[in-house]
Amino acid sequence: MFKLMQYFIKETLIAFYIIEDKYFVQKQIIKKNEILSKEEFEFSEEEFLEFIKISFLENTQTYVSTIIDTFNQGCVDSCSHSRYKEIGIKIENIKILCLKNYSIFIGMYELNQFQKEMQKFKVDFVFSPFLFLSMKNKKIKNTLYVLYTKNFMALLIYEDEDKPKYSNLYKFEIEVVDENLSEDDNEEIEEDIDDIEDIDDIEDIEEIESLDDIDESIDEDTELESEDLESLSEDILEKDDNIKEEMINLKNEIDALDFIKNSIKDYYENYSDRFLEQGYVFYNDNVSNKFFKNIEEETFLELKEEKINILDSINNLALKELNV
Repeated sequence: MFKLMQYFIKETLIAFYIIEDKYFVQKQIIKKNEILSKEEFEFSEEEFLEFIKISFLENTQTYVSTIIDTFNQGCVDSCSHSRYKEIGIKIENIKILCLKNYSIFIGMYELNQFQKEMQKFKVDFVFSPFLFLSMKNKKIKNTLYVLYTKNFMALLIYEDEDKPKYSNLYKFEIEVVDENLSEDDNEEIEEDIDDIEDIDDIEDIEEIESLDDIDESIDEDTELESEDLESLSEDILEKDDNIKEEMINLKNEIDALDFIKNSIKDYYENYSDRFLEQGYVFYNDNVSNKFFKNIEEETFLELKEEKINILDSINNLALKELNV
């Protein structure tokens, strides 16, 4: 009956994820499993709450979904409770999603805490990033799969064609210099950025020097109008923010490469002696070409990369749930 109703009823799918205090949102209107419209937004929390409220008033068949990036989750190459006990995971502390001949698990404490935080948004579906990666399985033996986002990375390794043998997750630390932090805390954050040694392109240095040139030009020309000064000030702030973002992205790429290398090492030492041959990286945000090149050089994998829209992926998973 439910599937029959879908031919006549429009459904609204809302996917979102959060970076710092920003809510990235996609809204799809669906009928007969076809997308009638798709829009993307960037909201504050207050704006997002109002957006959901209006969406429910417009259509009661509205479903809200997101992705959970907490630790204590992963994949196991079986649905058997005995297999979980064998590898030292207490089944009473986790929730298990069985998918044919393997399963995805998440800690009950982390899931409950996350669901409490999401209650105000009336979230219907919470998806593990490992579920997304498992849907990307190319049915190839000895293959690595990576999901790279601005917040976190998820990694799966398949020894066989149809079930993952290894899983791992990494969360990026958001590097922000805060005046309220102690001097030691701020120095530690600044040292992390200073430790980046892999800058081949001198454009960043030239950008910084150009900011000094702008300051000098302001001193030399005292006849500038106030509007011109405001415009120059905005340009300086924008360039400064761009440089900071580029530095953080670069640090994340270095951390990501270390995470991939350490995961592969762990896999070889504790899970399998069969060498990996291929790798797939699915990324949601812009990543440098050097990042992919470094992965190939450091892991000796034949690498393929694909840019994806994580909001599309979340809504696709929600649609699959509604069609079950």
